[in-house]
Amino acid sequence: MRGGNMGGGGFGGMLGGMRGLQSGGMNSPNLDNLTDEGVQGSAYDNKVVMRLATYLKSHQKDVLITIGAIVTYTVGNVTIPLFMLLGIQWGINQGYDSTPPAWLPFESWRLHLVALVFLAMSLSYFTAMYIQSVFMPKLSQSILYQLRTQMFSHLQDLSPSFFHRTPVGRIMSRSQSDVLQLTETFELMVTSVADMLSLVGIMLIMLVILPLLGLADWRLSLVCLSVVPVLFFILAYWQRFARRSFTRIRRAIAMVNGEYNQNITGVRVVESLNRQDENLEHFQDLNYEHLDANMQASRFSGGLQPIVESLIGIAFGVVIVMGGSAVLGTGDPSWGVLLAFPMWIQRFFEPIRHLTMQYTQLQRGMAAGVRIFEVIDLQPEVNDDPDAIVMPPITGEIEFENVSFHYVPGVDVLQDINLHIQPGENVALVGSTGAGKSTLVTLIHRFADVTQGAIKVDGHDIRHVQRRTMVNQMSMVLQEPYLFSGTINENIRYLHVEASDEDVIAAAQAVGAHDFIMALEGGYNSTLAERGNNLSIGQRQLLSFARAVVADPKIIILDEATANIDTYTELLIQRALQRVLQGRTSIVIAHRLSTIRNADKIIVLDHGKVAEIGNHDELLERKGVYARLYAINYGLDSNGAESSDSGTVAVPAPAPGDNN
Repeated sequence: MRGGNMGGGGFGGMLGGMRGLQSGGMNSPNLDNLTDEGVQGSAYDNKVVMRLATYLKSHQKDVLITIGAIVTYTVGNVTIPLFMLLGIQWGINQGYDSTPPAWLPFESWRLHLVALVFLAMSLSYFTAMYIQSVFMPKLSQSILYQLRTQMFSHLQDLSPSFFHRTPVGRIMSRSQSDVLQLTETFELMVTSVADMLSLVGIMLIMLVILPLLGLADWRLSLVCLSVVPVLFFILAYWQRFARRSFTRIRRAIAMVNGEYNQNITGVRVVESLNRQDENLEHFQDLNYEHLDANMQASRFSGGLQPIVESLIGIAFGVVIVMGGSAVLGTGDPSWGVLLAFPMWIQRFFEPIRHLTMQYTQLQRGMAAGVRIFEVIDLQPEVNDDPDAIVMPPITGEIEFENVSFHYVPGVDVLQDINLHIQPGENVALVGSTGAGKSTLVTLIHRFADVTQGAIKVDGHDIRHVQRRTMVNQMSMVLQEPYLFSGTINENIRYLHVEASDEDVIAAAQAVGAHDFIMALEGGYNSTLAERGNNLSIGQRQLLSFARAVVADPKIIILDEATANIDTYTELLIQRALQRVLQGRTSIVIAHRLSTIRNADKIIVLDHGKVAEIGNHDELLERKGVYARLYAINYGLDSNGAESSDSGTVAVPAPAPGDNN
């Protein structure tokens, strides 16, 4: 019989208590109290750009080649009309020269010279364009690779509580969508720089170089460029509305992703409760919000492009009217200006057209960068001390010295715990839901650090040793078995990749999994479905036990590891554990008290305090908390006889912040 007050929860019980961190406990950040999708962003964020630049340090040669290509491309783009104008004004209008240089034996040597320079510049222009198109994707993909690797590595260093507090959809959005968005934006940033250089170069030619060479009146140039302030005024006004739209898009897609994840991971519950129609209706509402947000943003973006095109037309009209009037009024053969100026106007407004079209994407990319670096900058809740030592080989001795712990300040989950577990001792933790059992074992594993006191393993304060070197000598089996993609062999040696095939088989035999594995078509090379769903939950748990054993740990923690398996499988595991746990320190949390009857020591927790310590018989004789829990578990009265009372028995209220 499964006693209700000894309910499951397991490791999830500890994580459930960590919800209180969202209220400010332990100063632990999550993606809800960061800026998240509310980041509006700007088209240029210096902090994001500087952070991106750090990823290019290992590609300095490629960066220099790309910069050179951009500069060459820009120079070629803005000077092509200039060479055409020089060819007309200097080469054609001034006629032939009777004394051409010896190396240019042409009567029209000026025109030929301009043509040669133009040809060289054109070749450089197209070569630079090719180099840019090759090296830009290379740099952006390298940034994508580094960002994804860093994000993956950093997420693994964050505490489990972070993932419990933060929706998976938001984590995936930042680690996938935002990373891809940022790397795509990197290419746009580079092209935007080229566009800005083109704008500066064209203004320099039109306002400075042409007047100095006497090729054009600066007033004509100034009038042509007079539409630019109008454009920037429109952009500034448009930006206020666009930001709201894009913020709305980010929030909407986060909700859509979260709903997708929730329904996929909980599909069995959805189907069992026949919630498909209701969930579809809810998803349609969220999806429509995303659709409407995108349509609104499209209207803003679409309205901007006609404005740019209209301004280009106005600038062309100014050139035709003013330039044409000058030709007709003076008779000066300045028709070359009439040809060159429209080309400059086209080249001037082409970058502006690009920038307006790219503005929203740059804004999204900068916002994505802010969100990405917020995650990367999150500090793990548990960090090794700078002078932390490598944990030497352990024997399995564990001490709790005046340990207290809270998730939320002022609400202790554990209070003044003093325990001493000998090497090789089999210890069981029992208590009602909320008593602090799972919290206690997770502190041993350093998923969180104690608030007061100290936990020592083999005399070493676990806060002063390198965590990885300690947990490598421990294993934990959770209530919910989790298997990874790959074969059974790969899953068993997950904790100990150096293990031989013989070690894997020995571990499986030790926990009673060998027979069912060999019954599979592929044996140990059988490929598992996602999360091992092609196996029964009992078989998955047996593999979890084998995975824990193959690492040959000195400390094994079983957090309600038999809660979800059938009685027969539990019996097999119990027999196997008698062999497996020999010579190892074991801490077992179990709601089925039958599984801990033979424990060397049973520690009874009640409201975060140690209520009783002893073996099974001793605790029953005391008729205290353990005896009451045992009676509830088996439906007995206080004297050990079967109870005829069908009513419920009052149990202690759970301690705040802990579900187990």
